[in-house]
Amino acid sequence: MPIAPRRGPVALAYRVLVLPGVIAYLFTVSVVVLAADRFWLVDLLTFAWPYVVTGGVLLTVAALVTRRIKAIVIAFLGLAVAIIPATDVSTARSAGAGAGGLKVLTANLFVENAEDPAVFIDLLRREKPDIVVLQETTEAWDKAISTSGLYPYESSADSRERDDLKVFSNLPIRAETELKRAFTEEHAYKQPLRLELALNGKPLFLYALHPETPRRLWQWRDRNAYLSATADAVKGDLEKAPVIVAGDWNTPTWSPFFRSFLAQAGLASTAGGWLQPVTRFSMKLDALAYIGASIDHIVVSPDIFLRARSVGPAFGSNHLPVIAELTLPEN
Repeated sequence: MPIAPRRGPVALAYRVLVLPGVIAYLFTVSVVVLAADRFWLVDLLTFAWPYVVTGGVLLTVAALVTRRIKAIVIAFLGLAVAIIPATDVSTARSAGAGAGGLKVLTANLFVENAEDPAVFIDLLRREKPDIVVLQETTEAWDKAISTSGLYPYESSADSRERDDLKVFSNLPIRAETELKRAFTEEHAYKQPLRLELALNGKPLFLYALHPETPRRLWQWRDRNAYLSATADAVKGDLEKAPVIVAGDWNTPTWSPFFRSFLAQAGLASTAGGWLQPVTRFSMKLDALAYIGASIDHIVVSPDIFLRARSVGPAFGSNHLPVIAELTLPEN
């Protein structure tokens, strides 16, 4: 009776783990790329997209180890599909020679932040941003920053009381408007904040955002409607002057709704690629690493160039500040 050939551990791993794994990976990333704009739970996977891409890299290495052409081809195909969301993001052009430098900082202060506001104020003194866009701003933090003497101009108390949004600026605030939008969800209430600033006597439009976090289906739908309404408003302002949009978007870079916002509004992100610093992290795991997503954004009109972008240090919030140094058009 003939003896069946013994299969080695690599062959066994190929049949049991690697081949099924790369097939499942290709199917999953394809579903997300093709259907995240239509299905809530599918879109939620984009919050973990850097980890998904990392998983694809590991699967590709495993396929290479097995030396099986089928697994290698499927793994590379899955990885290529997973990278598509990052390659589809419009990004701001790097700054060349020019004047009109402007530094913008956005941060979600976190309503349960138990840290002394002085820590964040020290950060503002070091970074010296010209514009500060805040979310989840409590009265105590508002007062602390306001009385620090760092900023001569600030948005009204109404915007903080209504949506916890607050803006501090070295540029004069000419006008402040709550962007009215139609609500289609029963519990929806959030509105973007639109400011017209004066930069060397010329207008500069600033939008402060903090839509719903999409933990529930209605919140996902309202977040998407919020972003779409903002994009429509930005499109109109873009014909008049430069535009900056900043805040906690509760939308990762790799979500189709972030990319569609940029396309609809005609703006560009100050961050690109799939390997981006986390801006919202789990405070339960922060002793090990910043495990989370990149959902805090600063995006700009095409005539604004990017000098530098960075993520600031922790200050008691579950978000990290995002800082962008910009070059604005001279004319």
